[in-house]
Amino acid sequence: MNQKNNVITGKIHPVLWHILTLTAAILVFVLILASRSPFFLRPASMALRTGFGIIMPIAALVLYAVFRVPGRLGQLLSLTAVMALFALGLAGLWASGNTQTVVLSGLIPLTDAAEYYTDAIRLQHGVNVSSFTAMRPFFAGLLSFLLWLSERNLMTAVGVFTAIAGFSCYLACRELQRTHGAEAAVFFLILMFLYYRHHSGTTMSESLGVTVGLFGAALLWRGISTQKEWSVLFGIGVIALALNIRPGAMFVLPALLLWGGWIFRGQGRFSFKFFGLGTTIILLVFYANNKMIDFVAGPGGMAFENFAWAFYGLASGGKSWTYIFEAHPELGLLKDTEVTPAIYRLAFDLILTDPSLIVKGALHYWRMFFSNTWYNAYAFVAGENYWVNEAARWAMYILGGLGIFKWFKERRDPYASLAVAAALGVLASVPFVPPTDAYRVRLYAATIPFFVLLPGMGLLFLQEKFPAHFFKPRFSALPDGYPIAAFAGTLVVLILAAPVFIKTNGKLPIPPGGVCPAELDSFFTSFDEGIAINIQRESEVFLDWVPDFHASIFRRNAHSIPDTNLVSILESIAPLNTIFYAVDLQTNRAAFVIIETALLPKPGALIHLCGNLNYDPEITPYAIFYAEQVVSTQER
Repeated sequence: MNQKNNVITGKIHPVLWHILTLTAAILVFVLILASRSPFFLRPASMALRTGFGIIMPIAALVLYAVFRVPGRLGQLLSLTAVMALFALGLAGLWASGNTQTVVLSGLIPLTDAAEYYTDAIRLQHGVNVSSFTAMRPFFAGLLSFLLWLSERNLMTAVGVFTAIAGFSCYLACRELQRTHGAEAAVFFLILMFLYYRHHSGTTMSESLGVTVGLFGAALLWRGISTQKEWSVLFGIGVIALALNIRPGAMFVLPALLLWGGWIFRGQGRFSFKFFGLGTTIILLVFYANNKMIDFVAGPGGMAFENFAWAFYGLASGGKSWTYIFEAHPELGLLKDTEVTPAIYRLAFDLILTDPSLIVKGALHYWRMFFSNTWYNAYAFVAGENYWVNEAARWAMYILGGLGIFKWFKERRDPYASLAVAAALGVLASVPFVPPTDAYRVRLYAATIPFFVLLPGMGLLFLQEKFPAHFFKPRFSALPDGYPIAAFAGTLVVLILAAPVFIKTNGKLPIPPGGVCPAELDSFFTSFDEGIAINIQRESEVFLDWVPDFHASIFRRNAHSIPDTNLVSILESIAPLNTIFYAVDLQTNRAAFVIIETALLPKPGALIHLCGNLNYDPEITPYAIFYAEQVVSTQER
């Protein structure tokens, strides 16, 4: 049967076959997200979103069976399975209406995600982004472009981010399978999915940082297997871009340069040519980031501005990134452009005064990196059971140790040396990227593939101890792979060009007609498909799924927000109301808009609202606009 399938598929040109398989996989991805099946899809997606102990082993077995299918049929099935896995993870968020610190009811952005989202909206109207987004502008730029393509549909935009992540993960997995077999590929896939699922559906820079980092890892792997120096250099440049999208373990970059200089040394001891070219590429990426900041934010923007906050925390003995503002509240009196230099001065003064504190801080962060808390290196390899989580964590540590042992025994193995070099780069970065500043190593998103490669080498070490026939065929006979460099290059060009295109062509709409009564505030914004949550009566019979939730489900989910005052506000919203997060195009101010659902026009309209704007930073950092009437509506 397999021979018959290979004969049939083998008649199709490789390029056409790639197009057909990718089209089929994307179709399955879209169908999963569009479906509202209460039987298999809903429980499976919700389990894959948050489950671990039972669902992930089942998923791993299914994926392993698919990845073992040879030839082009295996290519079709494996790509479709990976895209379906990532689609189900996102569908689980929409089906549950899960609320996290960065997303409300599975859709509406909160905290940092709200900043990125509103700045993406501002870019569409040619307005400068905030100083927050200016620190890492590429994500908001691409988000703005996807919102423009989808007519400002947030659900579609985050769906596209998830699809690209799934495809990049597939490419990296197939490169691993090509050199080390299906076992290593599926191990890598499951761990990458466990990490990404926490960011899927959110407007956080991690969702793009992971994707670009995966493209970089795939390029490195293919460069090793084909002995093409340019592919490895391109991969390092792509990883540098990922670290500008989501800053994190920066010492991975010099580690990769040193590793590449050794791997491509030829007859010498070290390739200074490789090191020099790689350094130049990295510097060009950082230069492009700075130029993008100037373009989207103006002269006031600053790259990696909040690194100063973390650095002061390190110099203080391992304090939080917010500690600087507790220790020196007078910083609030300075101009924005003066704050960061002042923090660096204070940090270096502290180091000179008591250098033992920075050592204490570094040791504290390394200790937390290997702790049994949500800050440990493999906190994302976890689920609902404490003991299962502990077993998984120690398994990862043991496999990582075996990966180092494998490299020690086979020091000429370029794959094992890559895993070890990158791991050392991550460890060296830990004091400067405090794991305690975010759960589940969120700050390490751009280099998370390297967290998986080292224990993956350990798994291969164990696999080699089994009889040769146990895992045969060890190395699958794979068809020609997708042109990774072409896909990665396209994404890089899009990331660089999208903000320029969007902001250059953006303009504010004509101010609305009509005037609000003197006692009411005005709010002029856009209402579009896929941005709002509708709160329904308990008596209504329907399946809770974004955008519609029963009032009790909405209120229950809201309790996951750490801001108790905001929780109280959300609990007070009566049924038959709609809530969404928007930018007032007159004042450039963002707010939650709460409005009676019946008052809203069809999506795709500019609306001028009258109501009451409540903003008290002593209560909650969010502004709340309670709309009472729609003064005017106009199509976009």
